[in-house]
Amino acid sequence: MTYIFRMWAPGDIQFEIVGEDTDHPIVTIEISTPVGLVLVMAEASMEGQTLWLRGVHAQSDAGPNALGIANLRLIADLALEKMGYDEIIVEGAIRTTGARPGRIPKPLRFTRRGRNPASS
Repeated sequence: MTYIFRMWAPGDIQFEIVGEDTDHPIVTIEISTPVGLVLVMAEASMEGQTLWLRGVHAQSDAGPNALGIANLRLIADLALEKMGYDEIIVEGAIRTTGARPGRIPKPLRFTRRGRNPASS
């Protein structure tokens, strides 16, 4: 299936912590997007101005490959801005479905744009 990606606007994204599915250090966040809900569960920890999300599991109403990397970057940018971190490092859990089940995806690093984190 071919998707035509549309870059979303910041106002298109809403975050909400799912309280009943969150128990330290595990956090569950529901992200509302133009293509549906994205549910993310991870073990969260902070090291200085870096937020680490380990063992990340994500589920989307939109189906596989429907978000696009530009929109994932927008979600990360908004999270960095709202939470005041300089970077987020996302380490996925072992894949159970999709491409190459049984492997651990490479970590993704998102840094705040528009300023140098070392100068903060």
